[in-house]
Amino acid sequence: MFTIKKFIIYIALIGIIFNQSYAQQIPENIKDELSGYQELISKHQEEGNQALELEYLNKAAFLCWNNQLLSEAIHYFEQAVEINQTLDNKNGLLLGYNYLGMLHGEMNQHQKALGYFEKSLKISRLIKNKSSIASALINIAQTQQLLNNFNESNNTAFSGVEVAKEINELKYVRTFYGIIAENYKELGNSAKSIEYFDLFASIDQYLKNQEITNIKQKSSEEVNKAQAEKNKTQQELIKQSDKLKVTEDSLAEIEAITREQKMLLELKELKISEQEAQLKFERLVKNIFIWGFVVILIFLLVLIAFYRQIRVQKNHIQQQRDTLDLQNKKINSSIQYAKNIQRAILPVDKELNKFFDYFILYRPKDIVSGDFYWYAEVNSTIYIAVIDCTGHGVPGAFMSMIGNRLFNEIVLVNRVSDPAKILTILNVKIIEALKQKESDNSDGMDVCLVSINTKNNPKKVVFSGAKRPLIIYKNQKNELIEIKGDRHSIGGFKNDEQAKQFTSHEIDIELNDILYLSSDGLIDQNNEARKRFGSSKLKQLISENVSHPIAKQKEIIEKELDNFQGNVEQRDDITLLGLKIIL
Repeated sequence: MFTIKKFIIYIALIGIIFNQSYAQQIPENIKDELSGYQELISKHQEEGNQALELEYLNKAAFLCWNNQLLSEAIHYFEQAVEINQTLDNKNGLLLGYNYLGMLHGEMNQHQKALGYFEKSLKISRLIKNKSSIASALINIAQTQQLLNNFNESNNTAFSGVEVAKEINELKYVRTFYGIIAENYKELGNSAKSIEYFDLFASIDQYLKNQEITNIKQKSSEEVNKAQAEKNKTQQELIKQSDKLKVTEDSLAEIEAITREQKMLLELKELKISEQEAQLKFERLVKNIFIWGFVVILIFLLVLIAFYRQIRVQKNHIQQQRDTLDLQNKKINSSIQYAKNIQRAILPVDKELNKFFDYFILYRPKDIVSGDFYWYAEVNSTIYIAVIDCTGHGVPGAFMSMIGNRLFNEIVLVNRVSDPAKILTILNVKIIEALKQKESDNSDGMDVCLVSINTKNNPKKVVFSGAKRPLIIYKNQKNELIEIKGDRHSIGGFKNDEQAKQFTSHEIDIELNDILYLSSDGLIDQNNEARKRFGSSKLKQLISENVSHPIAKQKEIIEKELDNFQGNVEQRDDITLLGLKIIL
């Protein structure tokens, strides 16, 4: 079926073909100028004057470039580069390679562009110009990004950040952070993308504030300059006024003599003008009436056409809205049902109450969550975990169901007891379940997992973490300790990560000690000033209120989070589990 969208695409394709066919034809308005440059280039080439030949090659190249004759511009710049090589002119070569890289980039020949930018970088390093080095690294990183070489682009950008910091050039640093944020976004690493976008935005805001300050300063200087010019002009006007006064006195005598004759002539001219004006007025009224009627008639016809079109569009929109409302109700109903299923897999109070006085701070970003907490009991050993899956909402919920099933299979069916081994097996099974060796899928999960044998005395907690720490409050010593997890996530297959290994940590625990397990949603939450809540603030909050009952601690943490967040939208799923030892 032929639609308006297909028609627009068809017209666009014809326009592209038409433009390409005539892109390299020299416009009439620059033919003579370009021909003149070519004659001068030939003349200086015959004379052996390479400096002047180089000058007119560059002028011809820029003339072609400005008129979108890109192939012609490349031809002239290539000749200029050959001369600069002969003259060993490093600065000339640097500029030439940059121009050729940009021209090939405009023609979407990114591989060629990359080659020229790399030559530019080599020259910049040879002459030890760090500003040129940073600029070349920006061009290379952006071109690698266009070639979808996002990891290479990141490596180049990180090198560029170091150079830009050495020369204290914040504009370059800002650009590199923007490239890195975009690369991580394309690589599916949202956390890193947000981290570097925040750095980009902070520097961008600082530079804009500086620009505003400079503009205000320049404006103030211009106002002062204008005021001085005004004072000078006023003084000159006073002098001119005095001269004009003398002239006016002289002219007054002459005017008195000729005034009467002028008045008679003016009277006759006025009568003639009055008659002409009357005729013009009558013609004008007639024309206004005729054209006014025509305009009103056209306006009414346009209004009627618009009214009919709007009525048709309104009916169409109403139908679409009704359809969308129905679809939305069905989707919401399905998600609500999914929420009930997800809630059903979470531990119940009677399981945790046997061994702990506890609180659970559980706030999904959407109806369903990518966070979940898990509990199991096998042979007098209890296992508790807080899991943060990639994403939130429906995608995260799917991952949480897979994670819950695999935890149950590994611990309850296969009877694996060591937390580190549980995570190692979980990593392999996630890669297999999501077919990450054969696909681009890089989803995974961060985990804080502990096990406690309820019969041992003294009791010990065994902890293993995938990018998540365990925080423990030691009641007897009145101190808060943090044990960091291993620095890799579960899943997200890469060739160099086929056998991730995790570490178990064994810690003595006593009555009234408190364990805190969490996802990263709480500490990553930002406020209206784009500042993160942070792990330091969370640990300080726990330390200051650890003497309160466990339920009161939850109330205090929730209130502090709400005050910090304000009107800012929740950024991610939030889970925090506090477990006070009572067994």
